[in-house]
Amino acid sequence: MQIAFALIVAFASLKLLPSIYREQSRSVAIYLFILSLAIPLGGMIVCVAAIFLAYRFPIKPEITNIVEVSLPAFETTLIERIKHGAGARMRVQLENRNAPVADRLTALLAMQSIPKRTASPILREFLWDSVEDVRLLMYAMLDSAEKDITQKIHIELRRLAKLSDDGNEKRRYITHMHLAQLHWELVYQNLVQDDIYTYTVAQADLHAAQALVLNANNASLWNMRGRLALVRHQPEEAELHLQRAAEAGFPSDRLLPFFAECAYLQKDYASVRSALNAFENRSTLPFLQPLQRYWTS
Repeated sequence: MQIAFALIVAFASLKLLPSIYREQSRSVAIYLFILSLAIPLGGMIVCVAAIFLAYRFPIKPEITNIVEVSLPAFETTLIERIKHGAGARMRVQLENRNAPVADRLTALLAMQSIPKRTASPILREFLWDSVEDVRLLMYAMLDSAEKDITQKIHIELRRLAKLSDDGNEKRRYITHMHLAQLHWELVYQNLVQDDIYTYTVAQADLHAAQALVLNANNASLWNMRGRLALVRHQPEEAELHLQRAAEAGFPSDRLLPFFAECAYLQKDYASVRSALNAFENRSTLPFLQPLQRYWTS
């Protein structure tokens, strides 16, 4: 009976001890059993006291196999060995302050071959470059892209002013649509910033709304208004516009990422999962596949 009682006290005490003691359960159980067997009643009291002390003064485990390592540095001298990622190669070449100026200018000119939406943020990072030729060329490239679209906007605005008293609603609709698309292009290509960015977003939405008054069946304009509302951090309004785009026949797979973004901004995480689960053809948007795996797994 004494042995059975000691076994019960030992294993009960072992289960009540913190996990750090249970890692060596065999040796701890033997010690508790011997203690309870040697001192039948006093052993149980000591075990209860030990459990209390173990929780009151926990042992912090020593971690000896973790070391601090420094961040890896990319060796710019190995740039010639890179055979893929043209945009990345151009960026690394620009970042290499030890490279000849002619090589950096060549990389900068090669930026014209990649989409403006990708190139614009990279170019803005080097507007404060110490080399004047590089800095001036970057300013010129950004300014040229912006002026090209701005000039088209001025042409459309003059055309709209002439149509203000004209009863031809179709021509006014087309002009408003072009103005909305041109303002959106400035936003989409990251060619405007700060207050000008806010003003451009407002103008794009204004002309899109006026065009939709004349033709409410333009699905692409409803989609544009939805994305502009997301830019302004207005997910409720964006969701309404995107719903109108869907009703007007806009492809559902192209709307689902924006519906998911609306739901995320409203902290409706179940709707985010539903939107990303609703893709009919997952191979059409490979860049969304990591998000789909995260939200649907």
